[in-house]
Amino acid sequence: MYLAGVVFALIGWAFQLWETLYKKTRNINVILPFTYFCACVLFGVDSFMKNDPLPAVIDVVLAVISAVIFIVLLTRKK
Repeated sequence: MYLAGVVFALIGWAFQLWETLYKKTRNINVILPFTYFCACVLFGVDSFMKNDPLPAVIDVVLAVISAVIFIVLLTRKK
């Protein structure tokens, strides 16, 4: 689970790198918060499976924050 979370995080950063370097914008790519949400959920599940509650709770909080950012980016008017 942990490795899958890392892969999701790296995919998100790859899309953000594309947005920043090739499109020359400072906008947050919509895919980044979504992949971070997926990564945080996977990290949280991994921590719960290892009976390590503190990192699991932190990952759940970060997943909620990522979901809120994702929703804001989708509903934002340009």
